[in-house]
Amino acid sequence: MYKLLCMSFSAGPCSKYSGWQSPAGMLAGRSHRSDEGVLLIQEVIRLQRRILAIPDDYFLGLVSASASGAVETLLWSLLGANGVDILSQCVFSRHWEHDIVYELQLKDVRVFRADFPQMADVKDVNFNRDVVFCWTSTTSGTSFRDANWIASNRGGLTICDATSAVFMFDFDWSKLDATAFSWQKGLGGEAGVGAIVLGPRAIARLESHRPPWPVPRIFRIAQNKVVNFGVFNGYIVNTLSMLAIEDFKNILLWAQQMGGIPALQQKIEDNYNVAKQWIARSSIFKFFADEKCRAHHIACLDIDSEKYQHLSEEDKWKFLTKIVQRSIQKQLGSDFLGHSQTKPHLRIWMGPTIEAKKLSALFAGIEGICLELLNELPR
Repeated sequence: MYKLLCMSFSAGPCSKYSGWQSPAGMLAGRSHRSDEGVLLIQEVIRLQRRILAIPDDYFLGLVSASASGAVETLLWSLLGANGVDILSQCVFSRHWEHDIVYELQLKDVRVFRADFPQMADVKDVNFNRDVVFCWTSTTSGTSFRDANWIASNRGGLTICDATSAVFMFDFDWSKLDATAFSWQKGLGGEAGVGAIVLGPRAIARLESHRPPWPVPRIFRIAQNKVVNFGVFNGYIVNTLSMLAIEDFKNILLWAQQMGGIPALQQKIEDNYNVAKQWIARSSIFKFFADEKCRAHHIACLDIDSEKYQHLSEEDKWKFLTKIVQRSIQKQLGSDFLGHSQTKPHLRIWMGPTIEAKKLSALFAGIEGICLELLNELPR
């Protein structure tokens, strides 16, 4: 089982770090509301704050339903007081666009759309409006590198889906008013837990604005303009697995012992250099995304072969599925097929829990497998 975990190159849930062991489970079966449960949750919050260098006037809390629950908590609780600009450039930003336009039914919405695998043009974004965006698009292999494009003096809120970006970047938190992420992306925590980080401006919005729609209890972090600060002090609205909490504590301790964000970023760059060198040598693989917007911790790959490119989209997916299946059989890697709602591609996670040596072996292996499969195609 552990060998299979090490083989995973999925972008979510991401691979466990090398040497990971199952948590002792001292609190298995205990309530998150027990004294021990609350203390453990508070410790996990404290460790996240330290590693991410979250400012003292920002609040970090845990919610249910992973990154989707965290993002929806922000959208349902914060929007409605202002016009909204949405950067719609990947599968998940399309989900947030749908929810804002069709579920919350906001009228004053501007959508900045980009086709896969491009990024939306930010030059016309108005930061006096609320701005909703994904930092990293794992479904396209693109990412912002920094927050320099975000205005410091702004009238609206910046609402960031930082899934697959948090722990990968040294965030300028002053540019992020409300941020959401999950644990299974990036550092390979267990699924089901979402995290939200709210700055002073987001807290002020909660205290001054009551959304015009009914807010489901699972998303409700304020009621009648009164913030539920218990969420940020370890008192979670809904039941979470204490085993997942214990596991992420161990992962955070590993990240801290590694050297925090700088060390995690160095592992990413080491892996990215392995990928770049391989692509430079490869006769059949290429990156989907342009270098100027390419994520360094997630590689979305296309096959530069006339035989492959002549296949229908359906047959391309079948071809890529065979690559993954044969890779599993050869014990090279698993779970790196691209997202089904995009163009056919392979999607390989290269974050800090991935070892460069195993990544190099995967690249060499899938190139050989791909050549075998191309030779099997009719002329």
